[in-house]
Amino acid sequence: MRIKVTFKNPKRKTVLPINTNYYLVKLIKHLTYEYRRYLTSLLPGERANKDFDVYTFSQLIIPERKIEDFMISILSPEFHWYISSPYYQFLGILAKEFRTQKKVKIYNTFFEVEAVRFVPVPEFSDSEVQFTCLSPMTVLKKEGNNGQTRKKYILPDQDDFYQALEKDLKYKYNVINKKQIDKIDFDLEFDQEYVKRKNNRITKVITLESESRAQEQVRCVLAPFKIKASPEVLQMIYDAGIGQMNSMGFGMVEIVKKNGHKKSNLRASH
Repeated sequence: MRIKVTFKNPKRKTVLPINTNYYLVKLIKHLTYEYRRYLTSLLPGERANKDFDVYTFSQLIIPERKIEDFMISILSPEFHWYISSPYYQFLGILAKEFRTQKKVKIYNTFFEVEAVRFVPVPEFSDSEVQFTCLSPMTVLKKEGNNGQTRKKYILPDQDDFYQALEKDLKYKYNVINKKQIDKIDFDLEFDQEYVKRKNNRITKVITLESESRAQEQVRCVLAPFKIKASPEVLQMIYDAGIGQMNSMGFGMVEIVKKNGHKKSNLRASH
């Protein structure tokens, strides 16, 4: 399930950094701070955080915009943002806080909250869906060397891309459903016509800001894909995202087609 937040643009031209993930994460943390503190008081810290951070969000969907000097100029009178999670309570807290506060800060600008609504939940009765990415997908694994751990980003042309995807899907399934499974069967194929149109350039690098550590360069993939899996797994991908770092704004998807039938006209802002 997910919510759609509509913001009013306070000026004719409002400027935000091209990489907004850090500021959007900061906003979510701010709006859910009191509830997160309450949840942690009831549950052990690790479990509370693990459950609470199963969510993802889209890039800002801005109908009219201009990009220059690593900044986005918002030219349209309003723009949208989607936040998705398998947990209704988490989304309910966010929706309530957006409506209560009425204005929220992104980067150095306060935006008026025009509307907040829950998006109807699609029914995944089929085993094949075509998704588009509302935020890029990132897949990684952690490697240790001399007592230090580092992230290695994996791209679709590398052999362990799909193994890493399955590992992450199993992890999400176990957290959400509170039970262990050994294998998830799925078949994922990127849209080859889209890949050709982009001259195979479907990867990008997003810079993640941080208050406590150095900037992180995240390698990710932005392309529609077709996936075959059980309806339960497809619903999980829709709700919680695909790939890793979902709660940092990666891996949110939207349905394009379901068994050949177009389901959505929503276009990601990429």
